[in-house]
Amino acid sequence: MVRFRIDQPVRAPPEFVVRWWLDYSSEDVRLTDGLVDRTVTPLDPDRTRLSTTAEFGGRVRTTTGTVTRTGPRTWHMSGHVISSGVTVSTLQTGYTVLPDGRGSRVIADFEFVGRTWSWRLALAVSGYALRRRQRASFQDYAAAIERAFRVGPPAT
Repeated sequence: MVRFRIDQPVRAPPEFVVRWWLDYSSEDVRLTDGLVDRTVTPLDPDRTRLSTTAEFGGRVRTTTGTVTRTGPRTWHMSGHVISSGVTVSTLQTGYTVLPDGRGSRVIADFEFVGRTWSWRLALAVSGYALRRRQRASFQDYAAAIERAFRVGPPAT
């Protein structure tokens, strides 16, 4: 099992950050390196099904799960990771956006659990790289949110 937390400052108000983060689209693959594809299926106003394919460690892996909004500034993703057509781990991620000085903080608690002994070992060995990759993605997301906030809403 690998657990870790990402705590990312963002210079935008919490409501803007939440709205941006939960506005999933297939265009999200352009936000950060390594993403190959994303399929987005809205289920209802509080739930979205996501399937994200990314290259990690020289292999393509797909994360599929459901994102559920649990409060005004909180949401949760529950899913699994597929490699070579086999479900290799489960994942749980809780997200919270807090006000913070000149903007917000996005806090995400990740938990990956290998489904087999070999994947438990693989997660333990790659835990540092997984944390580093997620941290880099969050920095890319924060930059995209800040750019969108500076631009403001589109003219109607």
